[in-house]
Amino acid sequence: MKSCIDKPLRIGFAAALLAFTLIISDVSLIEGSEKAVNPAPQKIFSSMRIKNSIPETGNITGEIPNWMARWELAKVLSYVKKYDEADAEYRKVIQEKPVLHKVRIELANVLFWWGKPDEALIELERVPTDAIDEKTKVLLADLYIGQKNYKKAEPLYSEYLENHPEDDRARLRLAEMLSWLKRYDESLAEYKTILKSRPDDVQIRRKYAFVLSWAGRYPEAIKELRKTLK
Repeated sequence: MKSCIDKPLRIGFAAALLAFTLIISDVSLIEGSEKAVNPAPQKIFSSMRIKNSIPETGNITGEIPNWMARWELAKVLSYVKKYDEADAEYRKVIQEKPVLHKVRIELANVLFWWGKPDEALIELERVPTDAIDEKTKVLLADLYIGQKNYKKAEPLYSEYLENHPEDDRARLRLAEMLSWLKRYDESLAEYKTILKSRPDDVQIRRKYAFVLSWAGRYPEAIKELRKTLK
């Protein structure tokens, strides 16, 4: 009877001793290593099969429609100054997609670069006002000046300069236009603004002096012209 009881006790004691030994060895292993690496993710990923998400056959990029490819062709042709070919391609795109106002704006720019301002203006006037970006409004104003339509040009310049007061080129165009209209005081005010940022620009100062002369302000005109002749 005693031997039957002692045997389970011995087995239990041995099992407890083994468990304690394993715990101690685990602790020493963790303390002695720089990193405790969990092997579980490695086992998981090694057992996974990653399938290729790209189909073996068929279109993998999505379709580019003809009109979009033609639009890109028109742009590239304009980059290399083949304006006649670009013009033809742009018009084909417009015929297919007449509501794409950006295409017509780009065509207007090409016509302007090509030396056809009247045709450029025709195209821009076909674009709704709310679809014209600010830079294109400046181009439109320039085209109106070319036709001496100052009444339409002035508000376009003024509106643009409210948002971009640092654009001296647009301000110069406005100053010149105002001088042609004999609105000398307004023109001179614009020139003064430009000269604040470009005090050493001889040509701007000479234009300013000319307007002073036209306004009958001769002593000031003399002074400004002498500054440019030093």
